[in-house]
Amino acid sequence: MQTTHYCVSWFTTLCLCAATANADEDIHAHEHEHETHPETEHIVITATPLEHSSDELASPVNTMQRDDIIESLGTTVGETISGIPGITTSGFARGSSRPIIRGQDAYRTEVLEDGLPTQDVSRLSPDHGIPVNPLSARTIEVVRGPATLRYGGGAVGGVVNTITNRVPREATSETESEIYSSFETNGNEGILAARIDTGASHKEGDLAFHFDGLYRNSDNYRTGGGRAGDRSQAGTQSEVAAGSLGASWITERGRIGAAYSHFRNNYGIPEAGEDVTVEMATHRVRLDGDLFDPLPGFTELRLRAGYTDYRHDEIADGAIGQRFDNDEFEARLELLHEEVAGFSGALGLDTRYRKFVAGGEAAEFLAPTRTQSTAVYLFEERALAEWLHAELGGRVEKTSLRGAPDPVGTSRRTLDFTPLSGSLGFVVHASEEWTIGLRGAVSQRAPGQAELFARGPHEATGTYEIGDPNLDEETAYTGELRVGHIGEHVRLDLASFVSRYEDYIYGRLTGVAVLPDLLDELRYESHDALFYGGEMSAELDLFEREGFQVAVDAQFDWVEARFTRPVSGDRDVPRITPIRWGGGLSIEKSQTRAHLSFLRTEQQNRVAAGESDTDGFTMLDLSISQTVVLADGLEVDVLLRASNLLDVSARNHVAFNKDEVRQPGRSFRIGVQGRF
Repeated sequence: MQTTHYCVSWFTTLCLCAATANADEDIHAHEHEHETHPETEHIVITATPLEHSSDELASPVNTMQRDDIIESLGTTVGETISGIPGITTSGFARGSSRPIIRGQDAYRTEVLEDGLPTQDVSRLSPDHGIPVNPLSARTIEVVRGPATLRYGGGAVGGVVNTITNRVPREATSETESEIYSSFETNGNEGILAARIDTGASHKEGDLAFHFDGLYRNSDNYRTGGGRAGDRSQAGTQSEVAAGSLGASWITERGRIGAAYSHFRNNYGIPEAGEDVTVEMATHRVRLDGDLFDPLPGFTELRLRAGYTDYRHDEIADGAIGQRFDNDEFEARLELLHEEVAGFSGALGLDTRYRKFVAGGEAAEFLAPTRTQSTAVYLFEERALAEWLHAELGGRVEKTSLRGAPDPVGTSRRTLDFTPLSGSLGFVVHASEEWTIGLRGAVSQRAPGQAELFARGPHEATGTYEIGDPNLDEETAYTGELRVGHIGEHVRLDLASFVSRYEDYIYGRLTGVAVLPDLLDELRYESHDALFYGGEMSAELDLFEREGFQVAVDAQFDWVEARFTRPVSGDRDVPRITPIRWGGGLSIEKSQTRAHLSFLRTEQQNRVAAGESDTDGFTMLDLSISQTVVLADGLEVDVLLRASNLLDVSARNHVAFNKDEVRQPGRSFRIGVQGRF
């Protein structure tokens, strides 16, 4: 849950980590006179081109600030944010869990780093990781519901954006540093990370520099329940090394900057009978530019561009069995205009190019593919009354995929798609404390390369996948309602949604075993489907006495998903997140904070063909943190966390391999974070 999680870590060893400046700072390089926000208000930059606080948006948005990220830290971004209502993770392996938003994964959930896609191959398979280090983030923003206007069809379910300072946004003449180190007992996980932000002033502008680095290592973890000698989950080890260097030139007119980052992740794949590991390496170059008042009638020009050279090898019993190479480039240009007839907004141009090649056994699964897309989008907003605000926009995209409909690639086929998206939303400020958001959207996405061109064995998921090059665009009609309340002692967020999909694309297990490896046949098909559900989070300040502040919190989320007509006699969409609910008790006094919480995941027995039921379970966590001021300008946080205190045996229903893999058992972590 994104509320004030006083989680931390429990047990011992130290850790050094990359942090960031206060996420409540204005995100621009300089402040416009008309942009004044309270210092305690976080400005959301992911949902729209125009920056707002979350209560000014029609879409539900959650933010995790720096302290929340460290306290809820998981091995991946997906694990780190999985406590937010409506968000879970795809599981499969410790180093490869993608976020799932409202039951939507892979091709419908976009994972970004500073507003650009992570440019990897994680959508092709749940055993493929995302090359993002959650410890590099200053803030993580989660947009639930369609965000296709700005980010394309891959964001029809929502967006997770890790916001860093790798291309510095603000000038500074001082050096700010942070170190973090931690140790976790379950899996003997050790982390060492560091961050430095500094700069130099010049009469014509300012230079700003950023560095962050990370090393993380863990062994196989122990699962909950069972006999002590029979609880090691093979293939869950992980080793990560990452780092980044960036610099910006900042003046009153704007900013130009660049960064280079490297991410290496070697992690195990839980697979019976084989020792399987993935060795991933990425090199990423990024260019950012902001120009204020570029032309008459326009307030700002923004450029965001990135190129990634990605490779990973899947190694079985010491030999490389599969190789995936992905070269990808994207550039986004946004032009913000001054108010015209009461409308403020932005015009955007987005272009992407991707070259994908699979080698070794992976070449039998998917032949080389090239993907190009270009899109233009428009976002506008207007105050209709003092209490009523409207936002609307549209996007037109042209996508071409050139690939082979057979694994040997003897014939090539170019497929063209023109996805269209549009949305209309209203924000009602019913009072100073109550906000209501209402939004409708039509979102289209082009089929992905595996959905179109897969033709072969996929060992990681135990399937033989068959794509369909005749698939058409997938269309989602979504309506959502958000209600927010911020009172003196009560905070409440409610959201509900319904999405009707035409030609919903998914992989159907046919029940046929494909020889010689007896892999389960999986065919990509499209059928109409209906998704609906909602989320709730609440906080209540109970009392304050003798310096103690006591509060309680609660959360709830649920998703239902059915095909509108039976598919082979079945109407349930596969791998849908079970109902979850929970709550917690927080106590704070001066620099000491504690939080005891539980999260109940209910049984999932509404399953598709080829799936099995999954039992429910309850996770109980305890976290404590203490801030110590050692000297002027030097603060140290000691972070303690106990996870899965009841040591329950748990399985992630949405994971492909959930029948073979259980989640971690009881664990204790201690972390030390220093800022100076």
